[in-house]
Amino acid sequence: MAAGPGWYPNGNVMRYWDGMEWGEQSRPMAAADEQQSGPGALVWVGYILAVLMPLIGFILGIVVATRPSKATSKHGVWIIVLSIVAFIVWLAILIHSAQTALNCTDQFGNAVACS
Repeated sequence: MAAGPGWYPNGNVMRYWDGMEWGEQSRPMAAADEQQSGPGALVWVGYILAVLMPLIGFILGIVVATRPSKATSKHGVWIIVLSIVAFIVWLAILIHSAQTALNCTDQFGNAVACS
């Protein structure tokens, strides 16, 4: 029984089989994979770590940006930007917390002994 019409792998390319013979059309194997799949787990982990641990998210953003698949690599820049923004926000939160902890004043702004 012969295979039905469709795209089939042939070495490094996909070739079209019309049910009777191979067509002249071919396309790279990566193009077929990109159409079927969206961003992978690495992209989602990159976005999550960009917010929770910006330094690791930044590194993953670089890794994602250098992937050969365009469906994946286009997210790398956004992961890097999100990491930088998250780092600035976390830094502002830490500075504010430290200033609040070291601020030894009462509710009226008068200096009091820190304990």
